Amino acid sequence: MSEDKNRSEGEPLKWERRKEIAILTLNRPHAMNSFDLELMAEHRRRLEEFAADDELRVLVYTGEGRAFSTGIDIKKAPDFLHWGAEDRHRTWVTPCSMEISKPTIAAVNGYAFGGGCELALGCDIRIASEKAVFGLPEVLLGALPGGGGTQTLPRLIGLGDALLLMLTGESIDAAEALRLRLVQKVVPDDQLLDEALNIAEAICRGGKNAVPMIKEVATKGLALPIAEALWLEQVYFQRNREEAIDEIEERLRAFQERSKKGKK
Repeated sequence: MSEDKNRSEGEPLKWERRKEIAILTLNRPHAMNSFDLELMAEHRRRLEEFAADDELRVLVYTGEGRAFSTGIDIKKAPDFLHWGAEDRHRTWVTPCSMEISKPTIAAVNGYAFGGGCELALGCDIRIASEKAVFGLPEVLLGALPGGGGTQTLPRLIGLGDALLLMLTGESIDAAEALRLRLVQKVVPDDQLLDEALNIAEAICRGGKNAVPMIKEVATKGLALPIAEALWLEQVYFQRNREEAIDEIEERLRAFQERSKKGKK
C-alpha cells in the first residue's frame, strides 16, 4: 500500500498510485460523496498533480460506499451556487474542463447525480456497476446543470436523448446508460474497479507519446469539419513520428521478433 494511500484514509479524497495508474476515490460516504469546498479544492489539486506527473499515465475515479457522487453538498458549500461564473468554473473542475491530456476513467459504483454525473461525463471512459444510477435532476429544483452537463451529455449521447434527460430530470439505470452509450461497459459491482484497472493497464501498454496524442487529436477533431479534422490527424501523425521515433522503432523491432518466434 502506498504512502499516499495510508495518509488519505481519513480524508475526503483517497489518492493511490499503482505504478503508472492513479486511483482517486471520493471518500465522503456519509454524504453520498458530495463535494464540499474542501473536497473541491483537494480534487483540483490532485488533478493538477496527475497532469504534471510524467510517471502517471491514466487516472481512475470511483466512490466509497453506495454512491459515486451526488454532486455539490449544499449544506457544506451554501455560498457556492451564488458565486460568480468565473469562481465557480475555477473551483468545480473535471478532467474535461481542465483539458487533462491523459486518459481518465470513471468507475461509477452507485448513484451519480448532478455534479457527480457531470464528473463522470467529464472523463474519457465510463464503466458502470450494475448498481449505478445516473441523473441530472437540477431542473426539478428550477436550476440548470452547472458542472458541464449541458455541454458534455449532448456530445456523448446526442441532443435529443440528452435533452430528454435534462428537461425531465429523470434518472436512468446502468442498462439504459449502456444502451444510450453514456457508459462503455456495465459489470457486476464486485468487478468494477478491477475492470477499470484492466482498461487502464491496457492503455498503459500503448505508446507513451501516442496515447495522449490520440486523445488530443480526437477531442480537437470533434469541433472541426471532417476535412479539417482529417488534415489535423496527419499533422499529429507526423508529430508522433518525429517525437517518438526511437520508441516506435523499438516497438517495431520487438513486434518483428515476436512474429519470427511465432512462425517457428
